[in-house]
Amino acid sequence: MALALGIIALILGTMGAIVAGWLGVGIVAVLGGLAIFFQIKKNKSLGEAEKRKRGGMICGIIGIVIVFLGQVGMIGLADKVKDAAVKDGNAEYIVAGADGLKSMGVIGLLTKAMDAKPEGVSDQQFYDDLKEQTDRISKVVNGTR
Repeated sequence: MALALGIIALILGTMGAIVAGWLGVGIVAVLGGLAIFFQIKKNKSLGEAEKRKRGGMICGIIGIVIVFLGQVGMIGLADKVKDAAVKDGNAEYIVAGADGLKSMGVIGLLTKAMDAKPEGVSDQQFYDDLKEQTDRISKVVNGTR
C-alpha cells in the first residue's frame, strides 16, 4: 500500500502543479505523507532479521519535491506569461487568467479567464479566442516569436 501511494504521489507530482496548482500540491503532499507513514508503520512491524523497505518513502518524498518545484516553476511562468500578455496588448483573457495560473494552475487560468468573458460572447468563440491568445503568448514566452 505504501509503495502504491508513493507511486501515485510521484505520478501526480509530475502534473499536479500544472493542472491544479496549490490544490495539486496539497493532494500530492497528503498522498506522499501517507506513503511515508505507511512505509514507516510497515517497517516497524517487521522482525529484526527482515529487510526494511524504502520504496514507498522514496517515491512519496520524490513526488512531494517534484510537485513543490513544479509549483515554484508555475509561479515564475505565470509572471512571464502575464508580462508577455500585457506587452502584447491584445490578450485580455490571458492577462485576466495569469493570476489564476499562479494559484490553481491551468484550471485557475481557465476560470479567471472565463470571468473576463464579455456578455454575449459564445463559449465556442471564447475558447477559440483563448486558444489563439494562448498560442500567440506561448510563442513569445518560448522565444520563438
